[in-house]
Amino acid sequence: MNYEHTIGIDIGTSSIKLVITEPNNQPGSPKILHAVESPSHGFRHGYIVDADKALESFSRLVTKAEKEYKQKITRARFSIGGVGLCSQYVRTSIEIQKKNTEITERNVDEVLQKSEELFTAKYPNKKILHVIPIKYKVDGHDVLGTPIGMYGNSIEAKVLFITILEHHYDALVSMIEKHHVNILDIIASPIADGAASASYKQQTQGCLVANIGAETTSIATFENSTITSLDVFQIGSNDITNDIALGLQIPLEDADDIKRGVAHEYPKRKVEEIIQARIEDIFELITRHLQKIKKNRLLPAGIIFTGGGSHIESLNEYAKQELKLPSSTIHIQTISKKSKRNVRLPHQFSIAYGLCVSEGGHQHFAGAGISLKKLKRSFNNVLNQIMP
Repeated sequence: MNYEHTIGIDIGTSSIKLVITEPNNQPGSPKILHAVESPSHGFRHGYIVDADKALESFSRLVTKAEKEYKQKITRARFSIGGVGLCSQYVRTSIEIQKKNTEITERNVDEVLQKSEELFTAKYPNKKILHVIPIKYKVDGHDVLGTPIGMYGNSIEAKVLFITILEHHYDALVSMIEKHHVNILDIIASPIADGAASASYKQQTQGCLVANIGAETTSIATFENSTITSLDVFQIGSNDITNDIALGLQIPLEDADDIKRGVAHEYPKRKVEEIIQARIEDIFELITRHLQKIKKNRLLPAGIIFTGGGSHIESLNEYAKQELKLPSSTIHIQTISKKSKRNVRLPHQFSIAYGLCVSEGGHQHFAGAGISLKKLKRSFNNVLNQIMP
């Protein structure tokens, strides 16, 4: 394969999405060469429940992509999500042995290493995907950015850990490796999604990215150009399809067409009531999360919807009413192979595309574990390098 090209693969519950890009004149906005989607089986709520069916689905997607790409796919970036994905904060501090000396990178690594040890001891079944310093203090005083180069006797760090259940992680890695595709990175889905969906300004001012998938809805908040929280709910667009099928007593296929706005022969008001009821359930969960982190109605850049369920009609209006936030839906442009004109990439490709955008600021795949000492640390060390 052409090693100038970047391949991002998003393995979802209902489908697997693959995007291939090449560098563009605009930094952070690679040109999309191919976007391929294939149904997935053997997954529930974002994790593998049948390894054989999951591998078959993945192999089918890669084969389909290789036919279009006309090259062998040997390596790629992958996202990981599902109900086992979560974020948690750890606060810890260290005393500097030599008093009133300049703080070095080694001191910062030491406090971060301590935070990881505390986290691992408390949550032994969780795989750490990303370690994100949110705030530092030196001698009890807040620091803007990194404390390296300052003078002090103690460093305190507030660190965000983004994790996945260990067995979910191992199952995904095992499946990919059986197909002999080298794993360049495994990135939490909301981080990749944010790279594609929210601008640097939006992430700096404060926003929320909500990906409405088939069986889950994942959300992530961003402030000061850094991810500050994420959560995954066991509710998605399939629940809306099921509600329409039950409410109108029609086949699931017809219900899905109605949800996507394809069929119009059913009572519009009844359909809107069914859809709005389930959307309100999702918004209630989002509101609880924002209240928990004390950011309810306090994200000026609002909410950005992504994922296959984000095409639901009036979604943005519902959000403005229920969440009291500005609302928008992702729009990713690509060039049509037939017309050679700009067209919109379907919403469900946002994570796969984001994997191609996110060149830096995350931890590279390292098989068994992560070494904090090998990573450069700063206040904005995760997302400053990956903004479109």
